[in-house]
Amino acid sequence: MTLPPELWSEPILAKHLVFMGLTVGFLSFAIPLAIKYAWMDRVCMAGIWFMAINPVKMTLFSYTLYRGDIRGLEFGVTDWLVITMIVAMHKAPRWRKRKLYTRNPNEVLLVLYLGYSIFTIGTALIPQFAVFGVSKLIRAYATFWVAYNFIRSEDDLRFVIWTVVGMTFYSFTQVLMDKYTRGVFPPRGSFDHQNGLATFQNILNFIIFAVLMQDSEKLFDKRTLIYWAALGAGVLTSVATLSRGGMATTVMGFTMIVAMSFFLKQKSVKIKKKFSVIGLLILLSIPVLAVILPPIIQRFETAPEESGESRKGANVASGHMGHDYFFGVGLNNYSYAINYMPYGEDLAPLDRGIAHHIFWLHYAELGIIGVLLYTLLTAGFMLIALLFILKRRDCLERVLAIGILTAFVINWLVGTLEWNFRTLQITLTYFMLAGFVTSLDRVERERLKLEQDKKNRLAMLYLTMTQRQGAARPAKRPATGPQRR
Repeated sequence: MTLPPELWSEPILAKHLVFMGLTVGFLSFAIPLAIKYAWMDRVCMAGIWFMAINPVKMTLFSYTLYRGDIRGLEFGVTDWLVITMIVAMHKAPRWRKRKLYTRNPNEVLLVLYLGYSIFTIGTALIPQFAVFGVSKLIRAYATFWVAYNFIRSEDDLRFVIWTVVGMTFYSFTQVLMDKYTRGVFPPRGSFDHQNGLATFQNILNFIIFAVLMQDSEKLFDKRTLIYWAALGAGVLTSVATLSRGGMATTVMGFTMIVAMSFFLKQKSVKIKKKFSVIGLLILLSIPVLAVILPPIIQRFETAPEESGESRKGANVASGHMGHDYFFGVGLNNYSYAINYMPYGEDLAPLDRGIAHHIFWLHYAELGIIGVLLYTLLTAGFMLIALLFILKRRDCLERVLAIGILTAFVINWLVGTLEWNFRTLQITLTYFMLAGFVTSLDRVERERLKLEQDKKNRLAMLYLTMTQRQGAARPAKRPATGPQRR
């Protein structure tokens, strides 16, 4: 099938060659550092997440005017850091003492989803566009593997939490800059649209709220005060986007976290703390709502009806594509089909971008098999988190699992209104969290085993010392008295 003339790819330019040179220079410098120094592990992990939402990248063979979720072969700083971590994990002396895990509880569905996506390159309307989509998926899988192998201890878990806190403050700073410096409102930070920022920030908010509810027994201490500040900044960031879905899902997510945190077996002091947190949140929300409620109500009342109609029209078009093509029109091919085939005849030109429904989008691009695999894959990660939480033991691993499970459930709901899952920032964030939550059960087993081994060693040491002390005591002499003749 011939491409429209305005979609011919951009040739390789001098900027691409410069970026390739920077790539070689960075890797030649960062990889030796990562092999030698342990602190580079955390620098890379924080950098992967931070650069995922602030993508610095080049795009080879770019179709500049294409309106799909990816326009070419992308490669950026995030990939530099992922490659650095992969090499360090295989070559660094400290990592040779640790087992690297290639298998995981959701591996079958991960392989099937990627394998089927690769297969549909051959059935896609425009195979090049499908290759672009698969390349992004491979990058996300590499991020998943790194995240799956990264967490080894409670210190690593806390590092993940502090990274979430740091990114929340960063997003809040971006919102303030959008409003007061850049003149952008609603703010969108480093995302193309404010709905993307709302979706991403809610993911972070759920993790922070879960930690605030369950991590500490005290309502206020040094660590908890930072959680309170981060939660406030995160909620204000989500609300500032004026995303109706973001506002609704924030309340739903917080409600889920409250229910799951009470479900865990815990001391009564933690239960009392939770009631205090809930009461304090209600009190704090009253003055905030007094300020932000009017624009929120106005946003709901003035939302154009055409927006909902265009979404429905795009979903109907997606259904026709999936019906006409059993394997779908091809990954990342929806925008081509809706613009250059009869499917978009009833849609306005501005609505012919990409379907705002992740399930219908999968049906259009990958057919019934693709949407089933996507549903099972994402449900698999949720099931892994849920089964882990159902053990009910109160520990930091389970706290993180509660926040991530909530983010995954809300991701499903948001997927019926948005295609955010396919944006690079959300895709990488999702698979990084999937790697974390998939590793938690293994991490807990290893931690409990180390704790038991430590107890056994202490018991053996105590027994040995007791035996030595007993052996060192002089034997009691028999009582001597006057001898009888």
